[in-house]
Amino acid sequence: MLDRNRIVSQLNTMRYERGLILGDYTASTNTKVRDMAQHGAAEGVTIIVQRQTGGRGRLGRSFHSPEGGLYLSTLLRPADPDPGQITCRAAVAAARAIESLCDAKIDIKWVNDLYLNGRKVAGILAEGVLSPDGSLTAVVLGIGINVGEMIFPDELKSIATSLGNEGFALAREDLAAAFLNEWERAYDATDPADTMAEYRRRNLVLGRQVTVMRGSETYPAAAEAITDGGHLLVRTPDGEIHELNSGEVSLRL
Repeated sequence: MLDRNRIVSQLNTMRYERGLILGDYTASTNTKVRDMAQHGAAEGVTIIVQRQTGGRGRLGRSFHSPEGGLYLSTLLRPADPDPGQITCRAAVAAARAIESLCDAKIDIKWVNDLYLNGRKVAGILAEGVLSPDGSLTAVVLGIGINVGEMIFPDELKSIATSLGNEGFALAREDLAAAFLNEWERAYDATDPADTMAEYRRRNLVLGRQVTVMRGSETYPAAAEAITDGGHLLVRTPDGEIHELNSGEVSLRL
């Protein structure tokens, strides 16, 4: 089991000590926190487990969540909810947290994946929570990090890795605390310019030829810029600029 005291003893945050809930497993930490949000839970409620039986990724995809990972979701109630901006800030916070504990170089693939040595090591999912009248009242931020040594199914072997598989030994409690500390710093920043500049520096897609996938449509494009809101600007072969947001596209390098 995860050691709650080990996490709490390392936190320098204003939100997370009292609202921290640890478990062995759940279907989806994001779903659990979303349910709590709809019943009035306060900002800062955070669930951390060692595995998920029904982890979810973007666009309704499943998220491989075996034993050995760190799966964390936290409830946010920002004044101006923006899941895209939150995803970008969380990616930077996670990269900083990992690098603070080991000699790894973490890259970001727009919009929500963290890469180590060319393979995915973590994923982020920020989801809005709607009130009965349809307004956005909260955001659930979820992150899954492959921490220990893992055996991946055949379809993931060439594209996924873990910190343990790359030779880095980290305690999940230390990584959870490091992430929550870095996340609060990024979340509370009144001017996100520095965080977004770091997000762009770490990004794998800028300046690259990519394939944009939008529903059943696919087309080639050049990734040219990332806006302050986390949208990706791509130029198609005919010179047209498209602005893509985190909710409507996937990209493959």
